[in-house]
Amino acid sequence: MELDLLSLESVVKFAEAFNARQAPLHAIINNAGIFSIGEPQKFSKDGYEEHMQVNHLAPALLSMLLVPSLLRGSPSCIINVNSVMHFVGFVDSEDMNLTSGKTKYCSMLGYSNSKLAQVKFSSMLHKRIPPESGISVVCSSPGIVHTNVARDLPKIIVAAYHLIPYFIFNAQEGSRSTLFAASDPQVPEYCQVLKGDEWPTCAYLNYDCRPTNASEEAHNLETTQQVWDKTLELIGLPGDALEKLIAGEEVACRYQPKKSSIDD
Repeated sequence: MELDLLSLESVVKFAEAFNARQAPLHAIINNAGIFSIGEPQKFSKDGYEEHMQVNHLAPALLSMLLVPSLLRGSPSCIINVNSVMHFVGFVDSEDMNLTSGKTKYCSMLGYSNSKLAQVKFSSMLHKRIPPESGISVVCSSPGIVHTNVARDLPKIIVAAYHLIPYFIFNAQEGSRSTLFAASDPQVPEYCQVLKGDEWPTCAYLNYDCRPTNASEEAHNLETTQQVWDKTLELIGLPGDALEKLIAGEEVACRYQPKKSSIDD
């Protein structure tokens, strides 16, 4: 099924088509992402900075809209493939596009901020999903993985990327923590323990499949709430969207495709 993360309308179309199957969904793995090293700032047709849209906003919308299918597949999980780079990120909920001029844009900033936003949204999603729903939320860090993520970068950067095989994982090795999160029965149990303890972040698994702490900023409940609220606004969902979806109610999204009308 086609899904373009640079188009929120495409995300809505995908979710509607998948939910229409009335089939159980056991796991979402939000793995697709971009890191445009050294590239100038770019925006999607929706008007959002591309790192923020592809790495955070689109997966957040997809995960929310697929809640009905996740409920049918319960116990189920949402797994967001994150990055240690979130440790150097800081998200200003009023400047998620990095256009205010407060901070000079660079691709490193765009990427790290999007990954921190992903952790914060995941943590709030984890806190707000009721335990009885059976839906777990996990962030996993694959480590530094040798994949095609650099394929669209300048040739000199791609060449340099291929010269560092000794301290990065291949794609198979890099998938370990994500596959562990999706398949090991200890993971949902761990998520429930964190929920019961009111831990400020969702479960975070390191590249070695062991639980680890997200960044200090990820533990900031005030900014996490702000990122949650702003994300829902940007992806066109009402503030009570999650509660309505869990209750089986329909939720309108601003990015739903407009239906054409034919006059008689």
